[in-house]
Amino acid sequence: MNLINQLKQAEKFTFNENIIVEYLLSHEEEFLELSIYDLAKQTNSSTSTIVRLSKKCGYSGFKEFKIAFARALTAKYQQVADVDANTPFEPRDTDLLISKKIAQLMSETVTVTQELLNTRKLNHSVDILLAAKNIYGIGVSDNYIRIRDLKTKLVRIGIYLRTIDLQAEQYHLAANATKEDVALLISYSGRTAEIVNDAKTFAQNGTPIVAITGDIESPLAMYATETLLLPNKEESTFKVSNFSSQIAVEYILNVLYSCIFNRNFEGNYSGQRATPVSRFDF
Repeated sequence: MNLINQLKQAEKFTFNENIIVEYLLSHEEEFLELSIYDLAKQTNSSTSTIVRLSKKCGYSGFKEFKIAFARALTAKYQQVADVDANTPFEPRDTDLLISKKIAQLMSETVTVTQELLNTRKLNHSVDILLAAKNIYGIGVSDNYIRIRDLKTKLVRIGIYLRTIDLQAEQYHLAANATKEDVALLISYSGRTAEIVNDAKTFAQNGTPIVAITGDIESPLAMYATETLLLPNKEESTFKVSNFSSQIAVEYILNVLYSCIFNRNFEGNYSGQRATPVSRFDF
C-alpha cells in the first residue's frame, strides 16, 4: 500500500496526527515544498508529532516520509484512468491532478471516437461532401462554434461551408438546399428540436445529410444519409461541462477536414497562403 492510501486510514492515527494527515491530503503538492518546520507551522503541531507520524507509517524519519509521499503522488497521477465524463474531477483534487484527469479524458474520448469510425462511413461522408455544390453546416451552441472552426479551415483550401450565425435562421439554409448540396448537422443527443426540424427539411428536399450524433436511433440519425457516431458518455443534466462530447465533435470534424485535404494533398498544400499581417504605418 502506498503512503497516500495509508494516510487515508484515519483510525490508525491520533487526533494530532490526523490534523497533519488532513493537511497533507488536501495540500499534496504544496507539502513537497515544505520543511518539517514549515509543516509544523501550517498544522499548528510540533516537529516531534510529525516525526512520530513518519515512523508510524514505517519510515525512519520525515525526510524518508517525504520522499515516499512524492513517489506515491507521482504514482497517483500516472494511474488516472477511466475518467467520468460527467464529473471528471473532485472537490479535493489539486490543480495538477485536474490537469491530468482532463488530459486522460481527452485521450480516452478521442480513442473511443476513432474506434466508432469505419472505412465505408468515413469514405462515403468525405465523398458526398466533396461532390456537393454547396455544403451547409447546422448546429447550435457549442456545436455551432465547432462548425465555424471547420469553416475557417475549409475556406483556406478553397471550400466554402455555408452557415448562418442566427441559429433560428438556419432553417433557410435547409429550405433552399437541393439534391446537389449536402448538409452537415451536429447534435449530441440527436434530438435537438432545431436540428431535427432542419434535418427533416433537408431530407424533404432530397439533400444528403452527414449527421454527427451520439445516438444511432435518434430522429437526426433517421434522416441522415451517413451517421458518424460520438461516444455516448455524458448525461444530459448533471455534469461539470460537455468536455467529452465537444472533444469528440472536434475530433470528427478534424478528421473530415484532414481527409478532404488529403484527397488533393499536393494542390491543397502548395496552394496555401499565409494570412496577411496588418501593419501600422506612422
